[in-house]
Amino acid sequence: MVMSHLRQSFIGFICFLLCANFAIAQELDVVASVDKNPIVQSEPFTLTVTVNDDVPQSAWNPEQALSEFRVLNTRSARRTSVVNGVSSRTTSFVVTLQAPPTPGTVRIPPITINNVSSNAIELKILDAQAATDELEQRPAFIRTSVESSQVYVQQQFKLIARLYLSANLLSGNLVAPTLELAEVRQFGKDEESYEIINGKRYQVFQRTYLITPQRSGDFTIEGPMFDGQISRETSRSVFSSIAATQPVSTIAPATKITVLPRPENWQGHWLPSELVSVSVEQMNTQADIAVGQPITLQYRLTAIGVTPEQLPRVGISELEQASVYPEAPELNSTVRNGRVIAQRTETIAVIPRQSGELTIPAVNLTYFNTRLNRPESATSEALTFNIKPAEGLQQDIAHTQSPVTQQSTQPQNTQAQSSPATQPVMQPEQQVNNHYFLLAIIFAGLWLITLALWAWWWFRSSIRNNAPSPAVLVENQEHKHSWAALEHAAKQNNAPATDKALRHWLSARYSVSVTDLNQVAEFYDHPPLSSQIEHLQRSRYAGKDISWQEGKALIRALKAAEKIRKKAENAPKESALPDLYPS
Repeated sequence: MVMSHLRQSFIGFICFLLCANFAIAQELDVVASVDKNPIVQSEPFTLTVTVNDDVPQSAWNPEQALSEFRVLNTRSARRTSVVNGVSSRTTSFVVTLQAPPTPGTVRIPPITINNVSSNAIELKILDAQAATDELEQRPAFIRTSVESSQVYVQQQFKLIARLYLSANLLSGNLVAPTLELAEVRQFGKDEESYEIINGKRYQVFQRTYLITPQRSGDFTIEGPMFDGQISRETSRSVFSSIAATQPVSTIAPATKITVLPRPENWQGHWLPSELVSVSVEQMNTQADIAVGQPITLQYRLTAIGVTPEQLPRVGISELEQASVYPEAPELNSTVRNGRVIAQRTETIAVIPRQSGELTIPAVNLTYFNTRLNRPESATSEALTFNIKPAEGLQQDIAHTQSPVTQQSTQPQNTQAQSSPATQPVMQPEQQVNNHYFLLAIIFAGLWLITLALWAWWWFRSSIRNNAPSPAVLVENQEHKHSWAALEHAAKQNNAPATDKALRHWLSARYSVSVTDLNQVAEFYDHPPLSSQIEHLQRSRYAGKDISWQEGKALIRALKAAEKIRKKAENAPKESALPDLYPS
């Protein structure tokens, strides 16, 4: 009987505990709270919703329930505890919201989770300009300053943001300011310092932003926003390293700015800058420049207070006496004395087409001086070169024809060098004998010349019968190596290597001096080859953004031109020996 009574009492006690836990679980409670009130306009704050039960994150949607606020971040946390044998579970929703931009009173409605509603919260929104003292009482606040409240369109200016923290920073993120229709980017590195305000020590982080407005008008810069964790003072305990953290969030007050348009009478590229300079430098400094030799010029455009992308094109485009091949520009920027310096470098190859004086005109660039609020100009110097005739194929051809001419004119020059005043007076008989002697010498010279020409013609004919190549053709090992190098460079579509190999091959094959590809085109006078050479030159000097993919086509055109030249040289001629006594 006693055992039965104890068993029934124990079962009843267990049922009582289960019913008590069930009753406790049924009493769901939802509590809402904020970390600060009042709140400055557009300032972020934290709303915490606590539920004494384990509920999923999908049980509440902050975007739908808090449509009057901007939801910046949402996170949830779950905790289970057991006290005196009774377990309890808690779910917390932590939402970071941004206050409305208009001062006044705003109400957070009751939050309903699983048919249970929380309390409502009324928030007081303060004006940012009048709430400086209120902000400085917070553990974190931001101050901003701009270089000027009135700038021109596309004029770059600085916004400096200073984050003040009353405790050590553990982690955080500073969001950049925003401006409609403007480019905003961070400038330089963050600076850290300490400052005392009203007897309170603050850790200060400074960050600088560069803002470039793209449209004129009156605008409002939304200040940078901070969200992070700081350490808070607590009593020393074993768990102090875990619990001594405090979430903080703040936003800087908005800043109004006026963006002026460009002047109505402005013409040309719009470049607002504090200072602009244009310079030119000759990269190859050889004294003598011949037709066909490239002149490499480097133009540098430097400006203060702009981005490299804002810099216009500089340099020359066309010249009557030369061809101009610009390369792709190089854009760079650096920082000096806290100012942004942008630079655009353009390299231009100028190839003279005519001998004589070649003048590269000065480059003039008009810009708007933002310090003086007036247009100014930057000018480079003009360059003058003395271009000499090309020492190419024509000189080599003329050199091969010069010996015969010199031999035929040498007696006349020898006679012309004798002055009538220095020659003695001859008797008539001596003059007659001298005339016969001179005639004999002339006939002997003509006979020797005829014999030499006949021997040359016979030697030329024998070589033509034995070998199909012309007399100037040099069949040696260098010619074979140069042709192999040319084919390899062309198959790789390597424009600089093909340029060099083509000139070297023609020099080795025909023993001529070639300094320019235009001489190769003139040597063959073959339109398809000339077209391929022109395309190679444009790719060679036009810049990095133009690729050359016509290597195989160039080799085919060169082989065709070589075949036509061989046919022309091997064609039978009427007579290689000129008449001794032409009628």
